[in-house]
Amino acid sequence: MAAFLNRKLDVDTWLIFSTIVSLFLIVKMGRLGADIFVGYPILLLNTGILLLLGRLVIHKVHAILIGIVTFGSVMAAHFSPTPLTSIIAQVIGVSLFSVCYFSMLLTSGLTIPRWINLYASCAFYLAVYGLVAYIAQHTLHFSPLSDQRLKAIFNEPALFVYTTLPAIGYYINCWVTERRYGTEVLIFLVAYVLADSALGFVGLLMIGAFTFIKRLTIWHLLTGALVMALLLTGLFFASQNFRFRVTDTYFAISNMSLAHTNGSTFALLSNLYVAGNAMMDYPVLGVGIGGYRSIYINYIGDITEGEDIIAGSVGLNMDDANSLFIRVAAELGPIGLIGLIWFLVVCARVDGKPYRQIRNALLPYFLIRMGRYGAYFSLELYFFVGLYLLNYLDYRRSLAPPKPVEMPTDAHLSPA
Repeated sequence: MAAFLNRKLDVDTWLIFSTIVSLFLIVKMGRLGADIFVGYPILLLNTGILLLLGRLVIHKVHAILIGIVTFGSVMAAHFSPTPLTSIIAQVIGVSLFSVCYFSMLLTSGLTIPRWINLYASCAFYLAVYGLVAYIAQHTLHFSPLSDQRLKAIFNEPALFVYTTLPAIGYYINCWVTERRYGTEVLIFLVAYVLADSALGFVGLLMIGAFTFIKRLTIWHLLTGALVMALLLTGLFFASQNFRFRVTDTYFAISNMSLAHTNGSTFALLSNLYVAGNAMMDYPVLGVGIGGYRSIYINYIGDITEGEDIIAGSVGLNMDDANSLFIRVAAELGPIGLIGLIWFLVVCARVDGKPYRQIRNALLPYFLIRMGRYGAYFSLELYFFVGLYLLNYLDYRRSLAPPKPVEMPTDAHLSPA
């Protein structure tokens, strides 16, 4: 990392550095009157630079997939309340983000391990800053008593988890296989404990499962299930934040009521209800990409009318369904959800230390991020999607037999 920072600043250095930094600039600037992600201007600038350099590329399969989603969504909008403007906005956003990040990964000249190393180093420094800020706020008492968890530069611990989970996953895998990055692992673990995020704890359990279970057998599954159950039980009693969400969700489901539930529980269960109804009413094509907000407005009254809902809960995650899995199921139908799961499963089928290390770092992130956050084009998503896909393609290329060396014929041999 130090060698990279000491390089002379040129266009390539700027593109690489700004791409890495932009992954962490997802703090919403609500005081400006709109939800503006700080990294968006960097993304737009880099897209223009790549275009001028002739490095903005799109693979034909990539273009075909975008075309299929667009065509299917336009067809779905004919049978649902989804406006065409919502479809156009989502398609433009997905196209811009995916093409920009994929172009950077493909044309930068850096290998996938090099990219993941640069990203993990930045994430580590962010965790260090988070620890320093946490100590300062508890020593100087300059933050509200109701908001004492570690968040680093973000406005909630969950965002810290989203952006750093692949880094701690990578470091843990490197430490287990090569005994490298022990200090980084320790600092990250302390930061995650102080963040006290249920998502972070579940993510760490997933990283451990993928790291230590190399091949699945019946005994592995049984042992793993027992260990996970014990760890989750210990977490339930150790973390008040985790215990609160689990018990609140349990009582909401058992009582079939969302009255008095916390925001996280309300967002999860209410969006499951909305998406479930959308899948029953539009079971083939869904409602089209970008249409979730419209159906949320249509269905949410069914479960909130007459209920004593905590102020501010209604409308939580009405744009992103609280989960990418839930949103894709509602907007793109069963085919879209199957396609998303198929991508995660197929690209996870790698072997060999470098490929497994990257897979084990990224797959828990996808499961956590897609299970809890439904935005299609947050700043970090397509960077990690690109790494995940290219890691799989590199592995497939490594399996190909080497091309035979063509020997010169006798006619081309010079006389002795």
